[in-house]
Amino acid sequence: MTTSLPIRSFAIGAATGLRSMTGAAALTRCGNWGRAMSLLALGEYVVDKLPNVPARTTPPALAVRAIVGSLAGRSVALSAGTSAVVGAVVGLAGAIGASYAGVAYRKFASRYVPPAAAALLEDGGAILIARTVASRS
Repeated sequence: MTTSLPIRSFAIGAATGLRSMTGAAALTRCGNWGRAMSLLALGEYVVDKLPNVPARTTPPALAVRAIVGSLAGRSVALSAGTSAVVGAVVGLAGAIGASYAGVAYRKFASRYVPPAAAALLEDGGAILIARTVASRS
């Protein structure tokens, strides 16, 4: 069974909304650029756990996630030979939606598990989504 392109573009955008570099790192798998993106993603996993990091929904952070999510959605669409515009718009929507959903998840989960554990579970979700989409692209 194949997953439709808009769902894959939305999902890669959602992974980006949860962790801004994860979607791009999953799609950029080879060469120096792929290694650089992976290092940026790893750095984000560490920095995300620090107490003074601004919320992902502040204007600058949300703008970065929206742009990267849009580019990731576009990349998925281009790899499938379909509309880059549709992929970009759907990726952008996924990134913005998941940014807000991630904040809500973190607040909810932190009532039951330590905040760092909630963040690690979110990391895992972002990685799982991004790798699943990238393996189909």
